[in-house]
Amino acid sequence: MKGRLLPLLAAICLGFGAMVPAAGEKAAHAAEEASVMAVGDVPLGDDGRSRLYPADWYPGWKDGEGRFVHDFSYAGYHRGEKALPTVDPAAGLDVTKAPYNADPSGQTEATAAIQRAIDEAAARGGGVVYLPEGTYHLRPPEGQAYALGIRTSGVVLKGAGVGKTFLYNAATFMKQKDMIRVGGGDWVKTGVSTKLRRSVLEPSALLPVEDAAGFAAGDYVVVTFETTADLLAELGMQNKWASRLGKVEPIFYRQVVAVDPAHRTITVDIPTRYPLKTRDNVTITKAQPPVSEVGLEDFSIANAQNPKSGLGEDDFKVEGTAGYETDNAKAINVIAAADSWIRNVSTYKPAGNETYHILSKGIILDRTKNVTVDNVSMAYPQYRGANGNGYLYQFIGNDNLIARSRAEGARHSFTFANFSANGNVMHDVYSENSSLLTDFHMYLSMANLIDNMTLSGDAISAITRDYGSSPTNRHGVVTTESVFWNTNGLAAHKSKPGLIVESEQFGNGYIIGTRGPVNGVNTQIAGSIPEADTKPFDMTEGVGEGDRLSPASLFADQFARKAQGLRLGLSSLLVDGEPVDGMQFLKTSYAVTLPYGTKTAPVIAASPLAVGASVQIEQPAGPGGTGTIRVTNGSATQVYTVAFVVAANPVLPKSLSVSPDRSERSWRAASDAISAGNEGKLQARITLHNGDIVDPAQSGVHVKFEVDDKRLGGIGHGDVFKAKRTGTATITATAKMNGVTVSGKLTVQVVEPMPEPEGKLAAIRGVSASADDGNVPANAIDRDPASRWSAEGDGQFLLLELEKTRAIGGVSLLFYNGHQRSSTFDVEVSEDGVHYVKALVGAASGKPNPNAAERFDFAAPVKAKYIKFVGYGNELNGWNSIVEIWAHEAK
Repeated sequence: MKGRLLPLLAAICLGFGAMVPAAGEKAAHAAEEASVMAVGDVPLGDDGRSRLYPADWYPGWKDGEGRFVHDFSYAGYHRGEKALPTVDPAAGLDVTKAPYNADPSGQTEATAAIQRAIDEAAARGGGVVYLPEGTYHLRPPEGQAYALGIRTSGVVLKGAGVGKTFLYNAATFMKQKDMIRVGGGDWVKTGVSTKLRRSVLEPSALLPVEDAAGFAAGDYVVVTFETTADLLAELGMQNKWASRLGKVEPIFYRQVVAVDPAHRTITVDIPTRYPLKTRDNVTITKAQPPVSEVGLEDFSIANAQNPKSGLGEDDFKVEGTAGYETDNAKAINVIAAADSWIRNVSTYKPAGNETYHILSKGIILDRTKNVTVDNVSMAYPQYRGANGNGYLYQFIGNDNLIARSRAEGARHSFTFANFSANGNVMHDVYSENSSLLTDFHMYLSMANLIDNMTLSGDAISAITRDYGSSPTNRHGVVTTESVFWNTNGLAAHKSKPGLIVESEQFGNGYIIGTRGPVNGVNTQIAGSIPEADTKPFDMTEGVGEGDRLSPASLFADQFARKAQGLRLGLSSLLVDGEPVDGMQFLKTSYAVTLPYGTKTAPVIAASPLAVGASVQIEQPAGPGGTGTIRVTNGSATQVYTVAFVVAANPVLPKSLSVSPDRSERSWRAASDAISAGNEGKLQARITLHNGDIVDPAQSGVHVKFEVDDKRLGGIGHGDVFKAKRTGTATITATAKMNGVTVSGKLTVQVVEPMPEPEGKLAAIRGVSASADDGNVPANAIDRDPASRWSAEGDGQFLLLELEKTRAIGGVSLLFYNGHQRSSTFDVEVSEDGVHYVKALVGAASGKPNPNAAERFDFAAPVKAKYIKFVGYGNELNGWNSIVEIWAHEAK
């Protein structure tokens, strides 16, 4: 790794606050702000170090109370292990030259010309699209949700520099549209998936899975979990997030480093950020490589101001207002991309605008992995109303880095949203005069780092929120184990005098080091959701002492440690053939508890991370001994220790929970309900007294299921509920483990089946799709009105495979929100799954009554075994969303 540190990081380390006004310029405005010392704050050590970050820190280190800071060094382009590329415009396609001939004067529209160059670069397998000095007039084409789109890897859109190349979007009706869109759709999942076979409760790069076959080093994977009732109760969100029950959520986007089929483990490139419990149906799915190596750099960007009035909080709902027409308009929207970058980009005020630079949103990192945003400035959105407007930077992905960047005049300058917003880093960023605070916004965005942020008229909020779009879909607990390091306050936000951080995280949260004229912290917050137990109060350390905090930057220090150590890291650590929970590449000390009654010495096995490194293991002398692992690479050696202790008592079961196994589509998605006549598999989980959760099937424990009212249903095949007639049934599960009997109950609603369209319907064997957003393809054939398949973007498809080749006369479709918007689509059919013909072209739905399916007949019957719905979005946005699809056999 020597010599591979990012030049970006070096610049950050040498020049904190390069984009920040001098403190003296703000002092007059902040003189009256009193510093607020939070109750429970402790000073830094004499050496300026945090108690959570000693000089000998290593990933996974914990203090005596079990508190720890994550390793955030994986954020950014290629996890920081590669420098951002140097881009030579001379080697690119000059958009002002033939055959593109884009007008750099701004007098005529240049959208088509620039897009042609982008498409040409994509067809060549990648390349630079160069925009010389000038102004380029953009406008989304009719029926398209963006002006410029980069949909393939390796394309760089490069200008001559900020203040030299200007991208000017002239359209003012930009509702749900983007000026520049990178990627699109979602991570395209393949048919290869496996489940976690054991809970992973510590941050870990080593995942124990049911079956590692089909995975290989280099594969991209998506780790998902289900929002089970137990998970919601654990977070105290059983009421506030009730509408999310049963949803499959992406949490981690990862790349495979190593696979061990014999021991059933997969090593991923970045450790996990939150406990993964088998209870929540944690699944690892192989994905096709996402769009990557896309760059946007060296230009200014702006949008013409919308001339209409109506910029109130809820005007996004009111047709004819500026708020409605600019709702969720984005400058740069990056979707489902990895290892890409945005650098040296700035918004600007075009001639004709009052003060505004853009219409609503700035840069959105949506389901992204390892994207770097460096030296960027976003300012002055026109619409800052509700529904997510006026956010200048938004994290919705994993391990992205925003560095040396600034925000001004936003609703929220920076914000984190959704479970997949984890491992992200904001480093040396600046925020000025936002109407609301930089915040953690919606659902549990776990383990993010805000490092050396400067605030002037802004503050950071990470508090539990009891508001949202519906009573059962609240903001709720918004983060856990996030770190605010060395925060600099120049002037307080008008709503938070004296404060720059307020934090009420689920579990532990950390505010370490504040400085500047305004440096107060508040963690003594009376939660607005009593069910959400956010205690203990978040740890505050070194309030007002940031100037002597050592190291000054957590991110820079962790990055340097990783860069030096990876060549001596571990990719796998097993004890008696089982993976050690909490294995991280550079974690140097492990403590392993062996089962009660263990008499023999455990056996350690380990593998090196780097090619060419060797491993030497000294096994422990007995079950209470310590083993050592020496990794050698060249002349360097790193020692890892594994200390063992035998449990003093057997681990006994504490409780048993029973729930629907939603890996099978018989169950309704939004509740514990099933249609009469369907069969649904049940699953049980045993919680042990040590907090572990085990799958009885994996532990050889028999579970007996019984139904209280056998008129409503019965148990078949040991764990399958067979629903007979409508009503409320109670299922009791009982198991005996280590001599202790535990039981649990599940209340099931047996409901009427969903009405089928008239006519003879073809039997469906299976369904797949080009992409999904967590609303998976199987939802479109589960006959459940509360579930759907969804994917964003032109050409996204849903593919049915019929049981047999049949003469098909048409399809029936139930569109999500179909009564509110018309969707456009084609239908293609095939007998062999290779050669397709179009049966419907440019069809459009007609806004029927709510929950009513529409039938679309073909011009003539056609033989088909495969039926492909190809979507082109709807009249409001680019989403394709189908609740159910049926195939009609020809008469």
